[in-house]
Amino acid sequence: MKKMLLILLVLVFSFTLFANGAKEATPGSLPVIRVAVMPFYISSPIGYIIDNGLDVANGFKIEPIMFPTGGPMNEAIASDAYDVATIGGAFVFGVANFRAHVIASHINGTGGNEIWAKAGTPLAGVKGYNPSYPQVLGSPDTVKGLVIAQTTGTTAQLAITSWLKAIGVAEKDVNIIHMDFAQCFQAFKANSADVAALVSPYCFQTDSSMVKVADLKQLGVQLYEEITLTDKAYKNAEITKVIPAFLRVLFQVNDTLESDKTLKFNAVKKWYNDNGSSATDENIQAECDLKPFVTTAEAKTMKLGDYEALYAAFMVSQDKLAKDKVDVVRANTTDEFLKKAF
Repeated sequence: MKKMLLILLVLVFSFTLFANGAKEATPGSLPVIRVAVMPFYISSPIGYIIDNGLDVANGFKIEPIMFPTGGPMNEAIASDAYDVATIGGAFVFGVANFRAHVIASHINGTGGNEIWAKAGTPLAGVKGYNPSYPQVLGSPDTVKGLVIAQTTGTTAQLAITSWLKAIGVAEKDVNIIHMDFAQCFQAFKANSADVAALVSPYCFQTDSSMVKVADLKQLGVQLYEEITLTDKAYKNAEITKVIPAFLRVLFQVNDTLESDKTLKFNAVKKWYNDNGSSATDENIQAECDLKPFVTTAEAKTMKLGDYEALYAAFMVSQDKLAKDKVDVVRANTTDEFLKKAF
């Protein structure tokens, strides 16, 4: 009888420990991934993951860290402000100069990167100055000396440098002012800039007094929005062990949203509204159409590293990076986590 009682006590004690352990397996006790996000389309899948508890359901917790653009994200690497980033063209500087690691491409970001001018300016009357770019506006005579607003270290800068190169204008022959995305649009509207590089959603908020000069597709440039991992996080076993699950969930969400356009629209709109960014339904729909999320099937076939090296080489050609940084970018681009995810 005493033996039976002892067994029962052991079982009760063991159950209590199990129950307490299960109780501790709450969002507060899960490994945390600090994800750098922006209040724009680029980070909307992260919002969907958080809103639907898909991080917690898969054994980790996302802590979103908000940034206005990719440039400040790179600057924050040194202070260990986050682990993972959803970042556009600025990724190349974080990887080249701060040894961040590209671990996935999650959005085809070619669309929604445009250059605009006022409709009555002389450059608007010159189309196809360079026959290789028949849809592009502007020429050396109509562009030299103009004030151009861009967000440095982002795809907006890529658009401007590509455009100037296409029409044969050196950067020293124009006046480039550096502002964040929203400020570029406001400066352009207020006539403080003759030309502006406008990313979505701002490129969808133009009016009849403005004319599109060029976009990345017309300039023959393809780009992706990236997922990067800081070097400190890359060397942290507690973080890297959950990165495959993070990527797997991210691409499953991409699959879900790309297969249901209404759901995708609502998710993107909610992300904008939740984070104080203004965009009309029409603007949001245009962005959803222009920038498809990379699906699991697409991610499995992409050769990670090729685009990143080409993008770095482009920045070298524009004197934005030292030549040896191309090898650094390629070396710090890895598909190891994607392989584990899939």
